[in-house]
Amino acid sequence: MERNINLLFCMLLSMALSLTAHSQVSKVEVTTNALGNFELQRNGVPYYIKGAGAKAHFDLLVKSGANSIRVWSTNNKALLDSAHQHGLTVTLGLYVRPERSGMDYNNEYAVKGQIEQLKNEILKYKDHPALLVWGIGNEVDLRYSNFKVWETIEILAKFIKEVDPNHPTMAVTAGIDPSKTFYIKKYCPSVDILGLNVYGSIENAGANLRKFNWDKPYIVSEWGVNGPFEARRTSWKAKIEPPNGIKADQRLRRYKELIVKDKERCLGSYCFLWGQKQESTATWHGMFLSNGNPTEAVDVMQFCWSGEWPQSRAPSIKDISLENIGWRKDHILAPSAQATLSIEYLKYNNKKVLVEYVLYPEAFSNKIGGDIQKSPDKIKFEVVKQSDNELTFISPKKKGAYRIFAFIKNEKGQSSVANIPFLVK
Repeated sequence: MERNINLLFCMLLSMALSLTAHSQVSKVEVTTNALGNFELQRNGVPYYIKGAGAKAHFDLLVKSGANSIRVWSTNNKALLDSAHQHGLTVTLGLYVRPERSGMDYNNEYAVKGQIEQLKNEILKYKDHPALLVWGIGNEVDLRYSNFKVWETIEILAKFIKEVDPNHPTMAVTAGIDPSKTFYIKKYCPSVDILGLNVYGSIENAGANLRKFNWDKPYIVSEWGVNGPFEARRTSWKAKIEPPNGIKADQRLRRYKELIVKDKERCLGSYCFLWGQKQESTATWHGMFLSNGNPTEAVDVMQFCWSGEWPQSRAPSIKDISLENIGWRKDHILAPSAQATLSIEYLKYNNKKVLVEYVLYPEAFSNKIGGDIQKSPDKIKFEVVKQSDNELTFISPKKKGAYRIFAFIKNEKGQSSVANIPFLVK
């Protein structure tokens, strides 16, 4: 008798927990508003995505005015739980292996295995209260030749429609062109939203979508500064990275003039990257430094999302030069020679700033699409003299390609960075 009562209690508890979890599920849908514009609604209320690609710094993200994060896979449930605790929603990525990683979409067993594994992930997370949109794949179209990958995207999108009526589906591409639009429209009718990872190409993304006859809404799923793959190169093939202050200005203009102005089709955006990673350099896309310090890109996004600058702003490096030659040019030094690096920066309301200079070997890489890259180790070098805006140093005696960085921060750690690649020959 007692065993039956315990069993009944466990069943009732399980049902109650299930109902509680289900009651927390948000109903998210793509609709059109009174003006005929596409709109995302969450629990019947318009929901414009003010988001970031993020796995950390959630407190600052919320303080800055964001409401959502995008993650690229389902391998960390703690991220969803933490996002929910912070009041953030999540565009949750389903990692569909790209062809460039070695996936063969002609191998029916590999394809079926991947689909079944991802179906289990969908069932696992479909009722999570933080879930906003499913992001099916990420840049599977980058350097691909087998269009069968779109069949996998459709199978997963269709499965979501069957088991999860509460969350829209999104396919994410690296930019946009006529062929991608054609294949997704033809082979993926269950995809509700197009996710665009656009950097330099954001300038014409909205116009191109219309030109290529995409008739559904879109989310700017990654955006920021021009990427390393779009950068000018030196004669020795090192990529030229603009100073942080110039990149911050670019972020501000793109958000205000390109993203929020498309009220007809754009459902919002996720800036890249609310964190740090090595991608040609350790500072290219990251809005934080490797030590966790926020840069002025964080201040810019607070202004974009909330309309107000933070009370304490990061200083911002606007220009950098080596031997009186600007950062856009080639820089060639003799071995063991004296050279001078100069920076110009805005101090804002900071009474005191600290400047540090660091030398690295050049990190040449042919990796693309966010594939993992290794950061080089810094190199010791001789400093002749140093001030807040100038460094005189001795160039390495070993011939080769190098990159020198200038870091500036205020007393709270808010930072800015700029660098110049140079060749010793």
